[in-house]
Amino acid sequence: MMKILTATALLLATTLPAAAERVGPAYRSAQGNSYGNVCTSERGSSLSLRTGPGKNYRALTQIRDGNSVVLFNSTYGRDGFKWWQTAANGRQGWVRADYVCGV
Repeated sequence: MMKILTATALLLATTLPAAAERVGPAYRSAQGNSYGNVCTSERGSSLSLRTGPGKNYRALTQIRDGNSVVLFNSTYGRDGFKWWQTAANGRQGWVRADYVCGV
């Protein structure tokens, strides 16, 4: 009996942490994309959706503070900041990651 309990405990100890790491955030969608919310420093303000991952890229549209966004990919721009590829108002572009919460 003790061998069975020891074997079960060992099995659980080695598989549970690995399974927990694979689950990822609760915001994960069926396609593997993440969700987040725009969170600017001022209530009622907005975040620019840009043509590329950097402030030097042209703004396509604005996303209001608090709006939910689907996050496709991320990369680091030449400015050193992390940027998320997303879509808003019928356009696809990039937003700076430090203005997206809940990821």
